[in-house]
Amino acid sequence: MSLSGAAPLTVVTVGQTVHDWPIILLAVGSLGAMAASLAVLYSRLLPAGSWLHSFGISAACAALGAALWFVVIALLIPEAVTGLFVPIGMMGAVAATLASMAMRATDPPTSAVLVFSAAWSLLVFVPVALATFITGVVGVAPVDHAGSLVVNVAGGAAAFGILLVRSEPSDVPATVVPRWVSALAVTLLVGAWLAWLAAAELAFDEAAATAVGNGVLGGAGGVVGWLAVQRIRHQSSSLAAVAAGLMSGLVAVSAGAPLLSPVAAVSTGVIAGGVACLVTLGRIVASGREQWFLPGTHLVAGAVGLVLVGLVANDAGFLFTGQIGFIQDQLVSTVVVSLYSAGVSFLLWTLLARLRRRRTTS
Repeated sequence: MSLSGAAPLTVVTVGQTVHDWPIILLAVGSLGAMAASLAVLYSRLLPAGSWLHSFGISAACAALGAALWFVVIALLIPEAVTGLFVPIGMMGAVAATLASMAMRATDPPTSAVLVFSAAWSLLVFVPVALATFITGVVGVAPVDHAGSLVVNVAGGAAAFGILLVRSEPSDVPATVVPRWVSALAVTLLVGAWLAWLAAAELAFDEAAATAVGNGVLGGAGGVVGWLAVQRIRHQSSSLAAVAAGLMSGLVAVSAGAPLLSPVAAVSTGVIAGGVACLVTLGRIVASGREQWFLPGTHLVAGAVGLVLVGLVANDAGFLFTGQIGFIQDQLVSTVVVSLYSAGVSFLLWTLLARLRRRRTTS
């Protein structure tokens, strides 16, 4: 069963059977590799320092995101401890890594970063994950195969909430990540992402194979869309643009990977890559802040993918049924989660910034 819809998750109670553990371990390992890869790649968005030190802080943020899910759910909602309990916790690790990046770009103390990550995970990730996979979001049931709503949209919106009000360029040099490390991280990220698309089914079946195939097609489409827009708007192209387009395409197809035809997967990637490029480079040029890459490739691409699932999903999307219920649920869920995560992120950052100024003046 995939991570889609908001029906109670009763796949298998953790520890109930042994034969389910290999795919659960694959899910956990792939999500852990995703979190590690993103931590390395996004170190370049942070103030100058050792990328290894940055990676260590990212690992701490990820650990907090996962731990809070495990503790809160195990103690307060034990019936939600299903076969997806551990993978969802690892999604919390990825989400916390993304959510903390824009805040860390303001060069706060490590203690403030950890407080922000813990508070955001508790206030945003935990309730949004519960709503997405168990209770529904404000009465609607979003379809989200690989957790794009709780990871990419929520995490990207957290960055958006900070960048929207703190968009002045920084005069502090960025962290330098060796090229070979970045190349290795991109390779690991793509492989881990495709493995997660397969593992999210919790079964090695035809749907899992379809998800992986559509991940490849969506990623390729994202590269085409990003490069086309960058060439038209900015008369340039680069290896970084290829990586950005690939990530945008993967993000976009994650929500509906097993539900899309090959043509729909490629189209979703192309549209998401183009729109993400338009927003990302437009905001970077206007503000001078590279951190706009976070909401561009995660929030924007994730939102495009979630909504397009409601339009083009095989035998269920609006183009097949003529019914607006599905696409309406996808749209409402995306908007609500985006606004909520951005609002919480902004309030947490504002509170921590004021406390920091008060300590400085005193």
